Amino acid sequence: MPEDEGENLRGKLLEIVAIVISYILGVGVRILPALKYGAYLTADDPLLHYRITDYLLKTGHLPTYDPLAWHPWSYNPTEVLPILHYYTGAAIYKLVSLFGFTDLYTVVVYIPAFFAPLVVIPLYLTARELWGKLAAAVSSISISLSWAYINRSLAGFYRHEQFAIPLLMTSLFFTVKAMRSEEEWKVLAYSGLSGVFLVYASGIWAGFRALYDGYPLIMFLLLLLNRLDWRKALALGLPSLYVLLASFGALSNLAFRKLYISMESTLVWAALLAAFIYLLLPKIGFMEEKRRVISVLAGIALLVVFFAFGIYEPLTGRLLRVLFPSAKLWKGNVVETVAEHGSGATIETLTTLLIPGLLGLLFLFFERWRNDGEFTIGILTLVSLYFSFSMIRLPPLTAPFIALVAGFFAYRLQLFSEPYMKRVRSLERARRKRGQKLPLSRKIKILKVPIILFLVFVILPVAFQGHIRRYAIPGTSSYVLSFEEALNYDLGFREGWRDALNWMKENTKPDDVMISWWDYGYWMQTGAGKITIADGLTINETQIRLIARAFIGPEERMLNLTSMFNASYVVVSVPDEVGQFSGGGKWIAMAWIAGEFEHSPYRPDENRKWFTQDLPKFFVYDQTTGRSVPTEYTMNTTLYKMALSSIGGTNLQYFDLVHVGKNKGYVEVAIFKVKG
Repeated sequence: MPEDEGENLRGKLLEIVAIVISYILGVGVRILPALKYGAYLTADDPLLHYRITDYLLKTGHLPTYDPLAWHPWSYNPTEVLPILHYYTGAAIYKLVSLFGFTDLYTVVVYIPAFFAPLVVIPLYLTARELWGKLAAAVSSISISLSWAYINRSLAGFYRHEQFAIPLLMTSLFFTVKAMRSEEEWKVLAYSGLSGVFLVYASGIWAGFRALYDGYPLIMFLLLLLNRLDWRKALALGLPSLYVLLASFGALSNLAFRKLYISMESTLVWAALLAAFIYLLLPKIGFMEEKRRVISVLAGIALLVVFFAFGIYEPLTGRLLRVLFPSAKLWKGNVVETVAEHGSGATIETLTTLLIPGLLGLLFLFFERWRNDGEFTIGILTLVSLYFSFSMIRLPPLTAPFIALVAGFFAYRLQLFSEPYMKRVRSLERARRKRGQKLPLSRKIKILKVPIILFLVFVILPVAFQGHIRRYAIPGTSSYVLSFEEALNYDLGFREGWRDALNWMKENTKPDDVMISWWDYGYWMQTGAGKITIADGLTINETQIRLIARAFIGPEERMLNLTSMFNASYVVVSVPDEVGQFSGGGKWIAMAWIAGEFEHSPYRPDENRKWFTQDLPKFFVYDQTTGRSVPTEYTMNTTLYKMALSSIGGTNLQYFDLVHVGKNKGYVEVAIFKVKG
C-alpha cells in the first residue's frame, strides 16, 4: 500500500474512533440513572408517549381518541402530538425486538440513551467540513458530555428532543455542504437532504423552528449584505419550503396547526419572496441597482397583505412566551405556571462549556463573518442562545451550537499554535541532520503557551462542563461532572405514588373518574389506567381553571366539579401541592389560574407586589417561629382541608379519605372519595 494511502486510511480510522468514543461517552452517561434506579420512565410526558407508542404497535395506527384523557371531551392525539415521534419509537422497537428485546417499556426507557448521542455524527462532520479534524473532535466530545443536552435525553426521558436534535444537526450539516458546493446539482441534492431531515424533525418536536425560521433569517441577512446568490438561496430556502409543503397535509399534526398560514411562518414567507425578487431582478434587467430595497419592500408588502386580510392564525401563549420572553400574558394564564415554560437554565446547564463556546463565537464574528457557512453557524448560535434563555426546556437545542463554536475556538488556537509548531519542526529537522532527537522537554517548553491556552480554554471547560449545584450547607462540594448529575437523576414514581397507583388499580372501577391537579394526569393514566380530566398536555385551559377554582375554594365548589364531570375521586399530592404548609407548593399555580392574585408570582417585575399584596391573603410570616403560617382563608380551601385531613387533621364534609400513600413514613398522596 502506498504511503499516502496508508496515511489516509489511518486518518479515517482515527476519525471513526473519535466519533465512536464520543458516542460511547454519551451513551455511558445517559444509562446511569437506569443502572442505579432500574428501567423506569420519568414521571411526566414520557408516560404519555409510551402509551401512544404502545397503542401504535398493538393496532397498527395512532389513536384518534384517548379514553383516559381530558374527560369527558378527550382529544385527537394525531392533531396535537408529534406523530413521527411514535412511528420512530415503534420502528426502533421493531428493530431491536429482532435481537430479543421484546418489552416495549424497557426499550423506550433506553431509546434516549442510545439515540440522542447520535448527534455526535453530524456535529463532527459539520465541524470537520468547516474547520478540520481537531475542531470536529472537540465539538463531538463537547456535546457528548454537555449536561445541557444530556439532562433531557437521559434513559427514561422518552421525549421529543432525543430524536429531533440529531435530525436538526443533520439538516444543518447538509445545509452547510450545500452552501459550500459549487455545482448546482450538489446544491440541490444537499439542500434537498437538509429539507428531508428538517421535515422529519418538524413531525417530532416544535424546536424545529430554530432552523425553520433560522435558515430564512440568514438568507435575509445575506440579502441585506448583498451576498445572496442562487446557490445560497437554494441551500437556505429549500429546507423551510419543504416544511411548508409538508404542512399542507403530508404530516397531519403540522397540517392541523396550519403552519403555512401561522404567525410563526412570517419570516419564512417574507424571506422567500424577498430572495426571489432580489435574484430575479438582475435576470430581467429591471432596476438592478435598487434590488435590495425593492425585495425588502416586497417582503414587507406580503406581510401587510396577510395581516390586512386576517390570514394569520394568532400565536399560542406558549410560542409567544418563547419568541418574546418579556411579553405579558393574560392574567391567570396556565403557560407561565408550567415549570418547563419558565426562563431558561442556560448558564446552569452549559456552565464552563460557555467559555470556549462564547470565545469561539466572538472570534467567528470578528474574523470569519464574511464566510457564509461560518456566518450561518454564528447566527444560529446566537438565535439558539436567545431562545435557551427564554424557556427552560430549550438549552438542549443550544448545546450543539455551543459545541460547534467551541470546536471553532479549538481550531483558532490551532492556527495560533502554527508558528510554535513550525519552530519545533524546524529544530527537529536540524537535529535529525546531526543524528539527534529533539528532547520532549524542549518541545514542551517551546509549545508551553499554546498548551496552557488549550488546557485552560478548551480541555478543562469541556471536561468539567457538568451542571453545578450549590447547596445551602457551607462546605459541601458542588457537582462538577455530568455523570454525577446523571447518576443522581431518579427515575420512576416515588414510593408513596407507587402505593397510591396500586391502590387505584385494585380498588376502583375501570370507569371511575379521578380529579387531580393536571401534573398527575399522566401518572394515573399510565400507572393505574384511570380516567382523568386534565394532564400534562395542558390543552384545555378552561378545564384547568375549573380544577384550580375547586381546589382553591370551599368544598362545595369541588363537590360541584365532581358532579359536573361525574368524578368519584379527588387525589392530592400533599407535599408537592401545599409545600409542608409553609408557603410554597403548587397551590400558587392553582391560585394564580383561579384568579386569586392581582399580580403574577411568575414575572420578576410583578413578584414583589405579589409577595407584599397577594401572598398575605394566604400566608403570613410569624416572627416568633420564623415560619410562614397559612391564614384562615387558606385553611378553608379544599386543597388545604384535604392535606390537613391526610395527616390526621379535620374531617371533610363531602369527601372521605380512603387511602394514603406514604414515602419513608411521611404522607405523600391522599385519595378522597365523594361521600354517598
